[in-house]
Amino acid sequence: MTPGHDPRLLRAVAHRHGVAALVADGMRAAGLAVPPGIDRIARARARAALIQLRDTIALDRLLGEAGVAMLTLKGVGLAQRLHGGVALRESADIDIAVAPDQVDRAWAALAAAGYVRERPVASLPATVLRRYIRVTKDSLHRRDVDGTIVELHWRLSDATTDAAIPPEADWQCQAVLPGVALRTLADDAVFAYLCVHGAAHLWARLKWLADVATLVRAAPDHGAAWWVAAQARGDARAVASGLLLAHEFLALPFPPGFAPPRSVRLRVLVALGSRVLRAGDGTRELATTRWRGWAEFAASLLLAPDGRVRARVIRRLLVSGEDIADMPLPTLLSPLYVVLRVPLLLLRRRARRQKRLSANHGQSASS
Repeated sequence: MTPGHDPRLLRAVAHRHGVAALVADGMRAAGLAVPPGIDRIARARARAALIQLRDTIALDRLLGEAGVAMLTLKGVGLAQRLHGGVALRESADIDIAVAPDQVDRAWAALAAAGYVRERPVASLPATVLRRYIRVTKDSLHRRDVDGTIVELHWRLSDATTDAAIPPEADWQCQAVLPGVALRTLADDAVFAYLCVHGAAHLWARLKWLADVATLVRAAPDHGAAWWVAAQARGDARAVASGLLLAHEFLALPFPPGFAPPRSVRLRVLVALGSRVLRAGDGTRELATTRWRGWAEFAASLLLAPDGRVRARVIRRLLVSGEDIADMPLPTLLSPLYVVLRVPLLLLRRRARRQKRLSANHGQSASS
């Protein structure tokens, strides 16, 4: 540790931002002693990463046997690609993607392997499930035996003009073990995806900025071509926000030719991201505030490149996948979801509050 550093604060920040393993690795490389608290987190994350590696490989084989091509988003494939080891990047769940027309088969394969679909619920009629797929971009599955969570995506984002899963021909293979490879996005596509994903969540994790910075530093042209492509694609604000914040927090040099757009929306996006990253001296989670949903909605609007995408973002606010799953309506009555949005939202919040109160009461009674 260098003089003036608070080891408890460093541990809290590293834990909150998912970078404990990277901090420990960097300190060892610099010849510094790793604080015990950070070392414990890094070792625990390393064990979790090995389990996730096993499960991701098993999922790839499972879906392959079902005739479904699986794309690995982030997770162990990205950790190996960027950092040279699966243990150096933390992931809470397993993010995978399939083509929209393969969602049904993927759901069936996951169910057969013991993954219970929690979002949307499994009992929805086929017509309602199709409506859910149109409105949302992913589903959530939890394995009963150990709680492992899989997020299955059929779209990458709702905040861009083209959020489709790239065709299989554009995927690349990433070796994760000798003789074992997972299919991932190509570097240009993963750079765009990481920037859009991070910006849509107001860059609430330093690990997302670390991913972007590592990609840019490793690129032969230091990201110059990716910046040009982002401007042509309509992702300039998302990419610029990531580059500006990575420059501020991680001292990332700007790509050659980079000039951030003169945009009020970009300035607001960067200011909000910086505020979220610094909240509570870097220890406050956005998820612990009552503004989380509204902040991310605002981020999506700030990112939208045109009116069509802004309309899609607003439509997602007015017609929620949760509403469709909680109250399946016949097709003719589906316009009522706009009217029911606020009442259903308030009911869910009330149910969550009652659940928390019941849990707290149960803990008090048992103590």
